[in-house]
Order: sequence, then C-alpha cells, then structure tokens
Amino acid sequence: MGKASKRRAQVRPSARTPPPNARGTVGPSARLVLKGGALLLLGVAAAWSTSRLLTRAGPTPVGSATGAASLMTAVPDPPDTVDALPGFGQAVAEADRLLREAIRGDAPPETIGEMAGRLGNVYQANTHGALAETCYALASDLDADNPRWVYLLAFRLQERGEATAVTPLLERTVALDPAYVPAWLKLAENRFKQGDLEPARAAYDRRLALLPGDPWAELGLARLAIESDDWAEAESRLEGAIATAPEFAALHRLLAAVHAHAGRPEAEAEARRRANALGRFYTAPDPWVDNLIAQSFDVDWLLLNVSRYALLDADLSRTLFDRARALAPEHPDVYVVLGEHVETLDEARRAFETALSFDPSHPTALARLGELLARQGDHARAVDLLRRALEVGAETANVFQFLGLSLSELGQLDDALAALEEAVARAPSNADVHYSLAYLLQRAGRRDEAAAELRRVLELRPGDELASRALADLNGG
Repeated sequence: MGKASKRRAQVRPSARTPPPNARGTVGPSARLVLKGGALLLLGVAAAWSTSRLLTRAGPTPVGSATGAASLMTAVPDPPDTVDALPGFGQAVAEADRLLREAIRGDAPPETIGEMAGRLGNVYQANTHGALAETCYALASDLDADNPRWVYLLAFRLQERGEATAVTPLLERTVALDPAYVPAWLKLAENRFKQGDLEPARAAYDRRLALLPGDPWAELGLARLAIESDDWAEAESRLEGAIATAPEFAALHRLLAAVHAHAGRPEAEAEARRRANALGRFYTAPDPWVDNLIAQSFDVDWLLLNVSRYALLDADLSRTLFDRARALAPEHPDVYVVLGEHVETLDEARRAFETALSFDPSHPTALARLGELLARQGDHARAVDLLRRALEVGAETANVFQFLGLSLSELGQLDDALAALEEAVARAPSNADVHYSLAYLLQRAGRRDEAAAELRRVLELRPGDELASRALADLNGG
C-alpha cells in the first residue's frame, strides 16, 4: 500500500483504494502468492457400520477361495454417478481394477489393503464418503500396520458426528505413528466432546510437545481450563497463543468470553471486533486429509481450496490450482482465481481479461477487472466494466465503491456520491467504504458530513492513521 501524503486540509483517497501501478505478465507458470480465503472439507456421508471388519481377529486368508470371494464382496461397487465428473470414472475404474486384480492374484494382505486405501482416497477426494469408509475399513483390516488407513476411517466417522467408535481408531493411529500431530488433535477433540477431560488434556499436551506454540492445542487447553473454572489459566494461554498466532480468530473469540466473565466489556468488545475482522475458523493442517484434494476431479472444489490453502500450505495451493487449470484450461473461474492470487496488478489484469475472453459476462471477472483498472487510473474503462458487472448481478459494496471513485475522477460527482452511498448501505460495517464516501463528501464541500463519515471509520477501526489525520485536517480548517 502507498503511504499517506503529508499535505493538510484535504481528505485523500486511501491507499486501500487506488494503490500504485504494478508491472508483470500472466503466463502458464505465474506464481500464486499467499492469501486467505476459505471453505469446508469434504462432507457427504451415509451411516455405515465398520464393526464387522474392525473386530475380526485377523484378515481372512487371501489364498483360499472363501477368503478371495469374501474380500471381493467387501469391495464396493462404483456409484451410478461415477461419470458425472470428467475423468473420475476412469480413475475409479483403474483403482478398482488394481484392487480386484490384487485379490485374484493372491497378493499379500498389506498389498490388498494398500490398493483398497488408494481406492478410498479417490472416493473421499470426490465426495463419496460412504464408499471411502468401506475401502478404509478393508484397508485398515488388511494393511494393519499402516496408520493412514485407520486414521482416514476415523476422520470420516468423526466428520459425520460419531464419537464413540472414533476413539479406538484414533488411539490405534497414535500407537502406530505417535509423531503424526494431527491425530493427537483429533483424539483430544474427540475426548473433549465425550467429556473425558483428562485424556483430552493429555492428548493436547502431547501435540503441544510435538509442535511447540501450536495455537490449536493452546485453544483446546484454554477451553479445558474454562471447563475447570480456571479462567486465569485460560486467559494466559490465549494471550500467549495470540502473541504467536495473532491472525487465529478463534483465540480472540474465546478471549472475548474470558473478558466477559471477568466483567471487562471494553476488552470483550475489542476481542470480538478482532475476531470478526479476521473471519472464519480454519481447521488445523492435516496432510493425510488435505493432500487428498489434489485427487479431486471437481474444478470448482479445487478452486475453492486454492484460496483456503494459500495461507496454510502454499505448495498445496499451487498444486490444486495447477490441477484445476489442467482439468479445465478454458474455465473462466480458473483465471479469476489466478487473478486473485498473482503478485502484481498487471498479472491480475491479464488473468481477468483471459477469464472474460472465455465468458464476456462473467460477473466476478467484470467486477475484479473494473476494480483493478480503477486502482490503475483507467477510470473510463473501469466505469464501463463495473456498470456491466452490476447489470449481470455483481451488486457488491466493492463494485459500488470503485464505481463511485472512478466516476468522481471523471467529474461525475453526483453519480459518484450516489454510488458510494449505495456501497455504505450494502456494507455499513466496512471502514474503507466510509472513508471513500468521506473523501467524496469533502470534494463536494460537505465538510460536516465528511467528518461524520471519518468518525464512523474510527469507530470501526480505532486508531486508523489516515482517518485520524483527515479528521484533524477538517476540524482544523
């Protein structure tokens, strides 16, 4: 962002509005940069019992006709919708073929288990959770020393709300691989939900020993402290975790509850404000689960996770984007996502223009390119694109904000003010749109109204340097 000018007696447009131009090009290898954004994990599931496979004394001997027939029966048939996603049917057919050939060929149990687990991966990555569970149960039964299959089975069961059946699976996971830290967090959370507070504490402590300063473990231990009515320990843990992970919204949200309990309304309000500003809760990194997304054939799902993992795992984010582009090289959303994650404004502009070359009426591409051109000072073209974006339904506060700013630069101040007032109406808690409206009101000579908007900015974002200086300039005449 650019720095504020030191000239007085005028509200200046924030650097959050039109920043300096940047140069660059978008090509096939354009680098993604870290950004937030995010989404839910895979989640369509039906109830399925794993007790028969998990409680057997051992796998049926594969070499017997009875054993081979039993295992073949345990392999789930592909779903009727297997061809709904291009390429998914072929991937399922190949993984299913390898598994059945291993069974017919009297392969060792661990080999068959590995094949079953890989088929489960394909199903889980493409939202066929119940089929994935069947495969993971078979895999964990046959490839008994591999912690991955039993953990993925536990993950699937926990994801759909089971708790009792999950505990032994997670305990088996950490016994097989005590260094896999996500399993300790899952075990701690599962114990906590069941009311087993001391075992939960031990699992959180074990994760913290493996991953010092981990905010998810500190958050869990703070919750346990509150359960034990030790609010001082909870506050200490939360403040320590915030010092190392200030962008973890859940820490601020729980700290607000601590302040409320202590009767500190101002501190509570500030903690809630920070939590709300940071956005939604993100699950902890879990490579055994997260990396499965790269086997998805759903381009929209891949693109949603590009933003989700941009901050958590930049390499995975790039992998997901590259897969989405390989699956759908002419999908406009691919280039919209690219434009939102490249390093320079020129790279972003080229990406949005590419998106519009595939779909000239794409609402997001029109809006993003219009906003970008407003930042770069191409106001006439920005107005055209932003108005087109509004026509096709992109009626967001940002579109009205940048439309107003560009109209003001073209000398259409009345229309500009109307656009900014609409932006404020759509996002009354957005400090940036209030600042932009204050800028236009000052240009229109409506100083008292501009000052009121600046005071609103400071209510929403206490200590904002630009708003404070502009308000002082207005008040000082």
